[in-house]
Amino acid sequence: MILRMSRTVLRATEITVELPPEQAMELFTPEGERRWADGWDPQYPQADRREGRGVVFTTDHGGHQTTWVMVDHGPESVRYARVTPGMTAGTVAVDLVGSGGHSARVRVTYDLTALSSAGESWLDAFDADYDTAIGDWCTEIAAALQRP
Repeated sequence: MILRMSRTVLRATEITVELPPEQAMELFTPEGERRWADGWDPQYPQADRREGRGVVFTTDHGGHQTTWVMVDHGPESVRYARVTPGMTAGTVAVDLVGSGGHSARVRVTYDLTALSSAGESWLDAFDADYDTAIGDWCTEIAAALQRP
């Protein structure tokens, strides 16, 4: 799915994770993502609150700090609101859409809106690279699953 309006990008794609669904979904939590996403280092303003609905964390990537809020977390989905001040705001969702014993099919959906002209430029680059970036997730996850 691709929707591109002047200041908004909505992109969704599906990937397969070679784990049972519950374990696969865990990889898309703030701490679970540390296992496979190079450079992913969430910081928590409340250090003892790292999971569940309402968790707040920040990430720093490409010189931009993003604040994330987990707005929903269940066995088949996780959803985040995210704001990069002066750049973009929106949501990210990962939903279980199918499973086959030891694998899970998930849909990753980004719905982001630019907050500035710099944000529009960033969104253009994000949109152009989306399929490659999500494809890289598959490679990174598979490599992480091979590590002890």
